[in-house]
Amino acid sequence: MKQGVLGKLVGNTGDPAKLTMVVTNSFAVRRGEFVRIVHQERPDEPAAAVLARVTRMHRSNILFNAGFGDGVTELELLPGASVTGEHLYAHLELVGYRDPLSRQIRIPRRPLDPGAAVETVDFQFLADFYQFDEHTSLHLGNLVGYERGENTVPVYIDVNNLVTEHLAVLAMTGSGKSYTVGRIIERLVALNNGTVVVFDPHGEYGRALAGGRLTFAEPNDIDDPRERESLAQIRAMLERLQAADAGVVVHTPQQDTFRYKYAGKNRQLALQFDRFEMDEVTEILPGLTEPQQRVLDVALRFWRQADKTEPRDINRLRWLLGDGMDELKGWDELTDAEANALSSRSAAVASMKLNRVLNEAQSFYSATMAEPTDIYRMIGRPSNRQGRLVVVDLQGLSDTAKQVVCALLSSEILRAAASKHDPLRPCFLVYEEGHSFAPADGKAVSHRVIKKIAGEGRKFGVGFCIVSQRPSKLDADVTSQCNTLITMRLKNPDDQRFIAKASDMVSKADLDELPSLSTGEALVCGRSIPAPLLVKVGAKALVHGGESPQVLRIWDSFHE
Repeated sequence: MKQGVLGKLVGNTGDPAKLTMVVTNSFAVRRGEFVRIVHQERPDEPAAAVLARVTRMHRSNILFNAGFGDGVTELELLPGASVTGEHLYAHLELVGYRDPLSRQIRIPRRPLDPGAAVETVDFQFLADFYQFDEHTSLHLGNLVGYERGENTVPVYIDVNNLVTEHLAVLAMTGSGKSYTVGRIIERLVALNNGTVVVFDPHGEYGRALAGGRLTFAEPNDIDDPRERESLAQIRAMLERLQAADAGVVVHTPQQDTFRYKYAGKNRQLALQFDRFEMDEVTEILPGLTEPQQRVLDVALRFWRQADKTEPRDINRLRWLLGDGMDELKGWDELTDAEANALSSRSAAVASMKLNRVLNEAQSFYSATMAEPTDIYRMIGRPSNRQGRLVVVDLQGLSDTAKQVVCALLSSEILRAAASKHDPLRPCFLVYEEGHSFAPADGKAVSHRVIKKIAGEGRKFGVGFCIVSQRPSKLDADVTSQCNTLITMRLKNPDDQRFIAKASDMVSKADLDELPSLSTGEALVCGRSIPAPLLVKVGAKALVHGGESPQVLRIWDSFHE
């Protein structure tokens, strides 16, 4: 197919991020669209089409020059007169070309030819260039500028690289980040049969099981029959999984409000405190002095030995740190140093701090509960062939309590996944409001374990997604481990600078694009995609993710 010529390259063609073309007319091309330039890299190789993206446009006219002042408002052209002195330039950034031998996307190392024709591209060229594997990839949406009609170009992201090499979704409030995460996770569960765990601080994702039943969206404006078919497939698969005691499963603290929200279909968290190591306990009880840590350590060890049968009641530990101190001091396995160091005052302070955390979190096992939380039932083993979306609804808890539950569950998941004799099935953890769980200043109970998952999780099949509207407040070590980056509208200069420092995947032209993105549009780059792309995110099947309330509809609902 013969390509239409949009213009020609001019000026210095040695910088692949700063190419300039003279455009034939003002309707030829728009910012964000793709173009191609035929280029020969070596004399013994055939010419190849190099893909480029329009990053900026510049248009001026000598007759309407700002230097002329107010006088230009009086200027009128005679009918039929041609406008002269018009300059129209487009600035390009190279995406690259397909190497004929390796089939990898490469940036030319030889400057393109000045005067070379810049041509249009069609959807078939783009689809062939990116070569997405639909069988191992997830359909995120369609290429911006090619998102509807016959020229639709679907964009896929590689599931293995996405899950095992971590993901960051960064955007300002209202730009569609939770919606994007919602589309990704429901497809991982329904189409890839995966396990996803969402730490949901505001109860947004739990809306998918509101009232105890799966709640599906009803999108009416989807023209693409392929998209409608995939949404119907997701819906049918989730219903099948739900009937098999999988699908969408919500875990909550032990509060009656959650039972009402989910019509009793939620599962109450009942974490076994005796399962946690002393370093994890000191993380969730910051500020313990050495004597307080010592008495708590002795109490934990005695509790595990004296109560042989699991699960162990957390109230037993509380008793040991109070009225049961005499029993603790009489333990025959204590060393003389430990016995002399046991202080009722230290025990009382440690007990007070422990009680505060237990009462705020309301997520620990006691004898009044039917059964403790089983991490293997929650996540599944490799032999379990049922995908599930596990939502940990933390709405209404204090920030510290949210971090405690997140930290302890994440630790249990990583520890079980690393087991040599009984590992978990691979899973993907989603940390919504990630700046609260892994802040830049490190002042969060959950901070250490998330950094550990970022560094070690891949080896054990535990990936994570960090989601935030304030990237500059995130821990840079955590985001630097994310090898896929989805960035939506961001206007804060601090956040843009943070992204530039934390990731080498985003170019200056990409950063300049972020403030002008529309809701639902995203810049996707990293290991799970061949090259950076602007994507219009597709629709969701489930009702979940953050959505603003329709306040006018609520305010206007009462009429006398």
